[in-house]
Amino acid sequence: MKLRVTACAALCLGACSNAASDTTSADPGPSLGLGLQNKCDEGVMECLVSLENPSTPAISPDGETVLFTIRTADWEANRYDREIFSSRDGVLARLTDNKESSSGDMKWSPDGQKVAFRAVVDGAAQLFIMNPDGSGKQQLTALAGGASSYVWSPNGRFFALKLSEEETEGQRERKARYGNVSSADDYSNHSHLWLLDIGRAAAAAEPVSERAPLDDQDAPLRRLTGGDAFTVGGFFGGGFTFTPNSGEVLFDHAKSGSPYDLGTQDISAVNIETGEIRPIVRRPGIDQNPVVSPDGQTVAFHMGEPPYYYTRQYWLGTTPIAGNGDVTPIARGPYNDATIYGWRGDGVYFLSHLGVESHVYRLDMQTGEIANLTQGRGRIQGGVSISADGSTIAFKAVDGERAPEVYTRTNGEDEERLTHFSDAVREWPKTEVRLVQWTTPDGLDLEGVLTLPAPENRPDGPMPVMTVSHGGPSSTSRPKRVADEVYPTEYWLRKGAAIFEPNYRGSGSYTDELMAANVRMMSVGYTIDVESGLDHLVSIGIADPDRLGAMGWSAGGTVTAGLATQTTRFKALSVGAGISDYATYYSLSDQPTSPVAYLKATPSDDPEIYAYVSPMTYINNAATPTLIQHGRQDGRVPFANGMELYRGLKNAGVDTHLAVFENTGHVISKPKERLAAMEQNARWFDYYLFEDRAIRDIELLGE
Repeated sequence: MKLRVTACAALCLGACSNAASDTTSADPGPSLGLGLQNKCDEGVMECLVSLENPSTPAISPDGETVLFTIRTADWEANRYDREIFSSRDGVLARLTDNKESSSGDMKWSPDGQKVAFRAVVDGAAQLFIMNPDGSGKQQLTALAGGASSYVWSPNGRFFALKLSEEETEGQRERKARYGNVSSADDYSNHSHLWLLDIGRAAAAAEPVSERAPLDDQDAPLRRLTGGDAFTVGGFFGGGFTFTPNSGEVLFDHAKSGSPYDLGTQDISAVNIETGEIRPIVRRPGIDQNPVVSPDGQTVAFHMGEPPYYYTRQYWLGTTPIAGNGDVTPIARGPYNDATIYGWRGDGVYFLSHLGVESHVYRLDMQTGEIANLTQGRGRIQGGVSISADGSTIAFKAVDGERAPEVYTRTNGEDEERLTHFSDAVREWPKTEVRLVQWTTPDGLDLEGVLTLPAPENRPDGPMPVMTVSHGGPSSTSRPKRVADEVYPTEYWLRKGAAIFEPNYRGSGSYTDELMAANVRMMSVGYTIDVESGLDHLVSIGIADPDRLGAMGWSAGGTVTAGLATQTTRFKALSVGAGISDYATYYSLSDQPTSPVAYLKATPSDDPEIYAYVSPMTYINNAATPTLIQHGRQDGRVPFANGMELYRGLKNAGVDTHLAVFENTGHVISKPKERLAAMEQNARWFDYYLFEDRAIRDIELLGE
């Protein structure tokens, strides 16, 4: 198998040609070159959109081979594709090439002899199996709607699959007679567990497309759970796993997938032979993602305390698999929002965040000692994969110097970098990353990430500062070299501007108190946080108070909408998919429980608090030129929020432009639209803040 690779590492600087050479998969070249050839020399924004990006890896049981996907931009089809690669003994090999769409979600067989994965076929993700070298691929399923997730049994014989329930005859008849009519807040279509016999599926003449009842023991695919009493998983997702003897599947479930049923998520076990379901965890709150100890006696899981799951950290606990109701908290203290990724021997392996750091830890269940397995690496992005004996872990990490890379660590010490995506940015100007701390006027101690331009691009004295607020709002900004959103930060760094990413009130990874500090404050508090952070940067000589810009997407867009109507200190703003009116958000969003959690009331219960925190309340104070970007099909922060802000700013006489991304939801997920959004942001701030570029082509229709 041969790959096309770039001929030089000076990507995106105008110095790299499109020349390419053939090489074998054993010599993948500096950046793998899987899609950058036509964009390397077209400018920094094209390259930001095109940069290859690995996924969370999957390590083989013996710890010798690591699988991961690589995301590339298919500009002709206007989509991002992912395909599976392996790394073993320093040799990189491509394992899949799905012409229709993407492949991924890899899992190793317990003996390490096979790899399962999902790939999109006819618009649905189906289950495949192959040899570790990519040979012998076989499609196992051809299910209507595809399989959303799966796990491999320890004995290697079965997959447990999570599938949406098929349309009933009554539903088909109703649709045939009355068309496609639905009900608001209808979560009646539940998901359930099914058992796939791998041997029978592999021996079948065609991929399995039929589902059989539980008692059909000879069927390749038979039901494990059913009915309308619960759905597997919940609004925030969930997980399931086999017991070590492969006799039961433990799974979390909620009354429905509705956000109103968040607090009903519990954990049960289903016997794969009889279908008998027994309780494991029954308590108020969110209980999910069970992991079973190697001796099969104890269950560790992830839990959230009621009633306000949006405004506090999640934690870990254990309970006897017998399900006697006892729950023991583990890894409390500084280990915020911990997520378990495996149990090997006496050790529970989990990922936890603390401030801008994210690390993988091993908790010794016998001694209670906790070891940091990624000390010095700093910022783990995504999940972690663990070898069978627990000696080696694989993970994806980012930092302020490199693009995302895949690493392994053995016994918490020996590190190996398996990928070299950072070669694509090796010749970029060397920026400087600092952490800055400040105290708000109302007494909150906050932290942010400050990226300064390279010395050759840095002006003497105070400089322009571009504030980029993260989404969530319970996410956290961490140092990273490559922007992963629609804001061309690298472009601005080369223009001599600093990038300021504040972890405002409500951000996760700090304390419960900070995470809940935006309750009944929201955009009002966010404005306090951003302005006080900028005051600090002005006081230490970094920020030029006359050259400030701000932007953000989702919750970051909400932050920026608040800045648009509550302060006039900025030269230009960009609001991406932000909330402009919390009552509108409550009424139209797919997540109405979020504003209720943060404001502790519905709009009819307390209209005053909804007015107090909504940017639209202060719209007549607005004066700053504001670009608004919003997806027409956004269900999380509905498009009405963007339109409402646009009309309000326009009526107030503010220079504004609403860029509507058609056929786009809450996230811009296609490369051409992402490039358009980046270009729009660059042109908007060039015109209003840097004053060196015409805005007449903001709609990207030419000069």
